[in-house]
Amino acid sequence: MIILGSSSPRRIELLKTLTNDFKILKPDFDESSITAPSEIYSLEEAKCKYFSLKNLANPMDFIITCDTSVVLGAEIFGKPKDEKDAFNILKKLSNKTHKVITGYVIASSENNVFIAKNVISEVTFNDLTDEQILHYIKSENVYDKAGSYAIQDDENYQLIKKIKGSYYNIMGFPLEEIKSDLIALKLI
Repeated sequence: MIILGSSSPRRIELLKTLTNDFKILKPDFDESSITAPSEIYSLEEAKCKYFSLKNLANPMDFIITCDTSVVLGAEIFGKPKDEKDAFNILKKLSNKTHKVITGYVIASSENNVFIAKNVISEVTFNDLTDEQILHYIKSENVYDKAGSYAIQDDENYQLIKKIKGSYYNIMGFPLEEIKSDLIALKLI
């Protein structure tokens, strides 16, 4: 059985494109405890989420956990704390290229499987006005999204100039890579 260690509607929706045969468990993990460098931040957090679920699942189950971070230079942006934080994050991303790093783990202790990978995409924002940023924040739920935005909102708000890499990774679930791993494990 596949266990998705996330209650993210986007991750659930994307995993459903691969299989409907999975259960959902939400990790009990304090995200603020991770202080690793930006290139491994998401992978380390995904590993911690896996270990927080390990004892809740059957050892035969395959647990998938993910974590996504937005990185601009040396700054790591997770989910914003409030409207002011969301505004400041989007203002910093405006007219710049940043990385979206999703770390994921697929593991099963009984089956001796532990796959841990980082997938990196690049996103270049348009030059956003304060009014555009405020309108976006007030119109969409930005508070559960790393970097205060969702790539799928771009059609309505024209936040993004270009992307390089996986669109689904920017959504927080690197579908192509996870699909490949699940096929190799004969789970789908």
